[in-house]
Amino acid sequence: MYPVLLKFGDLTLHTYGVMLAIGFFLGVVLAIREARRVGIDSNLILDLSFYALIAALIGSRLFYVLGNWEEFKGNPVDIFKFWRGGLVFYGGLIFAFLVGFWYIRQYRLNFSKLTDVMAPSIAIGQAMGRLGCFFAG
Repeated sequence: MYPVLLKFGDLTLHTYGVMLAIGFFLGVVLAIREARRVGIDSNLILDLSFYALIAALIGSRLFYVLGNWEEFKGNPVDIFKFWRGGLVFYGGLIFAFLVGFWYIRQYRLNFSKLTDVMAPSIAIGQAMGRLGCFFAG
């Protein structure tokens, strides 16, 4: 396995993080392209993607911490050190969905149309994340 992609002195670039970033980028590009095709403002997709990313990071870390509380109860500051690993996909999906639902209501968007636009992007993000997990071992 290849958990470290590149290392420059103290700077380490982990394969999992790179794969997540690539998945997010590809997902956003695909969603913007599809949104333009069906007549949705691409700026709305960019904003939604940013909020969903933040929510997904918080939710995935929170679910990991709750599931592994013994690891963190002695040193709670480690909860915020997500770069050391420990993200749970379904926690991120739940939080991102909740934020997305709020966003859709806030801007009075068509729920089914927007979810059709975003669903393939979620699948690409998940696939790239799984590849990152594979490379991390």
